[in-house]
Amino acid sequence: MMPLGAFDKARSMTINEDALRDLCERLCQDVSVDRRPDGALMLRTQFRFPDGDGFPIHLSEAPSGGLRLSDRGHTLMRISYDHDVDAFMDGARGALLERIVAESGVQREGGAFCLDTPADKLPEALHRLGRALTRVYDLACGHERPVSGLRDISDSVALGVEAV
Repeated sequence: MMPLGAFDKARSMTINEDALRDLCERLCQDVSVDRRPDGALMLRTQFRFPDGDGFPIHLSEAPSGGLRLSDRGHTLMRISYDHDVDAFMDGARGALLERIVAESGVQREGGAFCLDTPADKLPEALHRLGRALTRVYDLACGHERPVSGLRDISDSVALGVEAV
């Protein structure tokens, strides 16, 4: 941990411009932009599903100006391979999904998760969307559990069943 006062010294250091340029080039190697056959732009990133496939993150103009990042429904499509998506959206998991969306600033449009951003905030938006999609997929895999545990107690109470 940096001691108090050290930050002021570090802030006043001269950064080697070549080292900074090298760092930026390395960071940019992890993100590329491809034009798909349909003309859409897709970002290739280090965000991955457990099977190694990359998150398909599409880049387009936002309706309100700026840029839009979207998974175009791919995340929920992958979840649907193993889960009933309607059931996934209900109960405690559905509430956690809504919390993830709200905390990340991501919007849901139909089955797609998207995030509108000014062009100068694209790196931060890409990170936020990637984190949100990771959390949503983890929720489906049971890695992010509902607060009440494996069973949704509120559903049990509503049905008049005793929660164990």
